[in-house]
Amino acid sequence: MGLKRHRHLTLYSRPGCMLCEEAAILLDFVLDEFPEWTFEEVNIDQDEALSLRFLYEIPVVMHDEEIWSYGKFDTETIRNRLLQKNLRNETCKARNGLL
Repeated sequence: MGLKRHRHLTLYSRPGCMLCEEAAILLDFVLDEFPEWTFEEVNIDQDEALSLRFLYEIPVVMHDEEIWSYGKFDTETIRNRLLQKNLRNETCKARNGLL
């Protein structure tokens, strides 16, 4: 049995952040093209460590522990990262005879 790949993004944001609100809308729009992917929005104000880490970088989009985007959201950057991840996953499956 192969390892199941984690297809989940995290959007770090905070209330009242216009860039964060825009990022959530755009991320939802981009993920319409990638139904196998999900995202959750995390309020950095609820966690002191997150607040200290991301206060001046939000919105931040992460996959696992890798930052994919911060500041002004760019749909093409996220779309390209998703395509790369999907291609990598398909290549791994083919190598392991899972396709």
